[in-house]
Amino acid sequence: MTQIPISEIPEEGLPLSYSEEAAELDLAVPGARFLQPIAVDLVLAKAAQEISAHGRIKTSVMCECVRCLSQFPVPLDILVATQFRPALPPLPPGEHRMPSEEAEDYYYQDDVVVLDDLVRQEVILAVPFSPQCRADCRGLCPQCGQDLNVGTCACATPPDPRWAVLREYLKGR
Repeated sequence: MTQIPISEIPEEGLPLSYSEEAAELDLAVPGARFLQPIAVDLVLAKAAQEISAHGRIKTSVMCECVRCLSQFPVPLDILVATQFRPALPPLPPGEHRMPSEEAEDYYYQDDVVVLDDLVRQEVILAVPFSPQCRADCRGLCPQCGQDLNVGTCACATPPDPRWAVLREYLKGR
């Protein structure tokens, strides 16, 4: 867990550069496997009660194409620009408070900034939701399973089911 006491952040800012394994961050993304440690390069700067964090997070994940099921690497280079604010006092059960301008901010408690949540959330949001090996991926043949990027198959194109009633009508003539 990467924890930075606020008292250790000088006025000119604190540059941080470290790497962590995905397992150490409890980071698991369905359909993606991390190929290398997550490299974090941030600068923390103090301004009154707020701590700003600016920098980059870099890693690489192996994804499976949603069209042809081939494995391919996806490099992630994430720009980070966010704020850490003091934790809000707890609310009574059932009440919620979150101004929209603070929805992307993070919170610190006990004068310690924990960077793990920031890194975890930024990486999860950067992994493609529907990864494709390339923009013009042709996918797999729905009948025989042939990878259409590698070659064509001998399957006949299936008839459009929307015309089934008309085909039946014309057979009867």
